[in-house]
Amino acid sequence: MKRILFATVTLVFVLSGLVAAQSADEEYLKAMQLSDNCQKVQALDNYIAKYAGQGTTNEHWAYAYYCLTPCASKSAQKAAEYGEKAMTMPGLDDKTKIALMATVPELYNNIGQVDKAKAAARKLIDFGKALSEAKLGLRLQAGGYVMIGQFAEKAGDNTTATENYISAYNILKDGSIIKQIRSLADKLYKAQKYAEAEQVLRRFYAADQGPESATVLAQTLHKQGKTDEALTIYREAYAKKKTAGLARNIAMILNGQVKTDPSKTNEAVGALIEAALFNQKDSGKLLEQAKYLFVSQDKELASSYDKIAEHNKAIEEFTNSYNAKIEGKSEEDLSEADKRVLKTLEANIEAEKQAIARIQAGQKGVLDKFNVLVAQAKTRLGR
Repeated sequence: MKRILFATVTLVFVLSGLVAAQSADEEYLKAMQLSDNCQKVQALDNYIAKYAGQGTTNEHWAYAYYCLTPCASKSAQKAAEYGEKAMTMPGLDDKTKIALMATVPELYNNIGQVDKAKAAARKLIDFGKALSEAKLGLRLQAGGYVMIGQFAEKAGDNTTATENYISAYNILKDGSIIKQIRSLADKLYKAQKYAEAEQVLRRFYAADQGPESATVLAQTLHKQGKTDEALTIYREAYAKKKTAGLARNIAMILNGQVKTDPSKTNEAVGALIEAALFNQKDSGKLLEQAKYLFVSQDKELASSYDKIAEHNKAIEEFTNSYNAKIEGKSEEDLSEADKRVLKTLEANIEAEKQAIARIQAGQKGVLDKFNVLVAQAKTRLGR
C-alpha cells in the first residue's frame, strides 16, 4: 500500500511539472505571436516575472527578445540587463548573441551609462576575436571599436573617439569607418575647431599611412590653404602606393600652381600624364591639359594654336557663306557670278586648310617630344 501511495505521489509531481512546463511554453508562444511589438514586450516581461529561474525551455529566448524587440515605451535599462542575462544562458545561437552584443551597448549609452556601454561593446570585440569565421570576426571587432568611438564622440571626448575609429580601421579597411572619421573632423571644422579637426586627420594618417587617410588629411589641408603641405602628403602616399585618386589630386594641385609659378610646368606636365594613365575615364582631358602646358613653354609654338583657331574660324565662316549661297538651289539655278563666288570660297577654304597643315607640321617636333614623355611614363608605371 505504501509503495502504491509513493508511486502515486511521484506521478502527481511529474505530471504537475509537465503541466507547468506546457503552460510556460504556451505563454511564451502566445507572447511571440503578438503582432504589436509593445504588447509582445509586455507579455515577455510577464513571462519572465512568472517563470524566471525555473528552468523553462524558453526563458533565455524571452530575455533575448525582450531586449531585441523594438518598442519605444519599454525600459531601456531592463532591456539592456535582460540582454546581458540572455547572453549568460545556454541555448542561444551565434546570430542572436551577435544581435544582443550589438544592441546592449547602444541601450546603455542611450540612458547615459557610458561605462557599461563601453564594457558591453568590448564583449563584441572579444567575441569577434574568438570567432572561427575570420571575416565576420573582423567586422565584429571593428564594429565594437566604432561603437566605443561613437560613445566617446557623443560625450565630447574626441581624442578617445579618434583612437577607437583608428583601431577599427586598422582591423577593417572599410569606407564607412573613413566616413566616421571624416564626419568627426567635419563636425569640428564646422565648429571652427580647425586645429582639432586637423589633428584628428593627422593621427589617422600617422597610424594608417595609406591613400585613404592621406586623401582626407590633404583635402582638409588644401581647404585651409595649406597647399604645399597637402601636396607633400599626397606625394608621400603616392610614393608608397600609386592610385588614380592620388595621381589626379597631385596633378590638379600642380596644374593650379603653374599659373603663379611657371617653373613648376614640367612637374605639372609629368603629373598630368601619370594621372591620365591611371584615370581612364578622363584620360583624354588630362593628356590634352598636359600637352597644352608642355607646348606653352615654347612661346612661338603656343601662339601657333591660336593661329590654328583663327584659321578654323575662317574655314567655318567661308563654309557658312558657301552653304548659304547654294541653299535651296540646283546646279542650273546658279548664275555665273554665283559660281565664281563659290569657286573663290572653295579656294579660300583650301588655303586655310593648307595653312593649318603647315603649322601642324611645324608643331610635330615638339609634339614628338611630348609623346616620348607619355611613352616613358607608360613604361615607368607599367600601364
